[in-house]
Amino acid sequence: MNNITGMDTPTRASITLLLSFLITCLWLVCPLPASPAMDDGPILAQKVYERDDGKDAYAKMCMVLIDKRGKKRTRFLLTATKDYGALSKTYTRFTSPASINGTGFLTWENEDRDDDQFLYLPALRRVRRIVSKQKTSRFVNTDYTYEDMQKRKVEKDHHRILRSEPYNNYECWVLESIPRESDNSQYGRRVSWIVKDIYVPIKTEYYDKKNRLIKVFTARHLDKIDGIWTIVDSEMHDHNRRHRTLMNTLAIKYNRGIPDRVFTKRYLGHLK
Repeated sequence: MNNITGMDTPTRASITLLLSFLITCLWLVCPLPASPAMDDGPILAQKVYERDDGKDAYAKMCMVLIDKRGKKRTRFLLTATKDYGALSKTYTRFTSPASINGTGFLTWENEDRDDDQFLYLPALRRVRRIVSKQKTSRFVNTDYTYEDMQKRKVEKDHHRILRSEPYNNYECWVLESIPRESDNSQYGRRVSWIVKDIYVPIKTEYYDKKNRLIKVFTARHLDKIDGIWTIVDSEMHDHNRRHRTLMNTLAIKYNRGIPDRVFTKRYLGHLK
């Protein structure tokens, strides 16, 4: 006999599927337990990816490059980022010294393919696309590569929580991330220290495909600005080159309504 609503009577399999879906939803909205299981890694990685970083942000920054002899080079730059639904776009322009003034960089996140990246070099007076084989190259002689300048999607890696421990006066989960496909990253794995409750990575170790430690990112200071936890002082240390890149945020503003034209190739190329 048909039920009153005209719908089929639910089977045991369909009820089980519905319960599984509801449990998954609860995991996504609820905080992780104090001692999460090893298979909670993808949930933690997703929370890091989705943490609140504002609908848009504008910052003035100071960059210091330090070579193996301790020689320092200082640069100043502007950055802007803006969300477009689940994806975002990021703009960077160096303002000094004269040797790098006007150099610009633009990243567009894509849902179904690798992110689009564009570099503007004033000497060439043109915008050029960064192709896949260049993603392992260093970004304007810093210790970041073009791959590091992308926001890596959760599904590209296998994630597992290794342990829980304090780091730099913060209680953290230690998360290991290994690429699902070895050719979609220059790294063999990454190990990150994630601050509990706010989901900010304050340290990341980068290993090559022979499991050798090659780089370490460290957030040296966090601050809550406009209600958003922000890394305001950081270091990327390349152990092979014995070279470091320091980044210090001089000023930052969130949710100010940055115009869309900032995130275009035309704007990047100074054609306003």
